[in-house]
Amino acid sequence: MIKKKLAYWISGTLTAFTGVYAVRVLSLQMPDSSRVTTLLTGYILAIAGLFIITLGTRKKNT
Repeated sequence: MIKKKLAYWISGTLTAFTGVYAVRVLSLQMPDSSRVTTLLTGYILAIAGLFIITLGTRKKNT
C-alpha cells in the first residue's frame, strides 16, 4: 500500500515539474508559432500532476 502511494507521489511530482518546466523554460525558447502549444501542454501537465498527487492522498474506505 505504501509503495503504491509513493508511486503516485513520485509520478505526480515528476509530471507537475515537467509541466512547469515546459511553461517557464521551453515556451520562452520556442518560436511564436509553437509557443501557445507548448504553454497549453505545460499547463495540462502541471494540473495532471497535481491530480495524480491527490490520488496518492486518498484514504481507502474498506
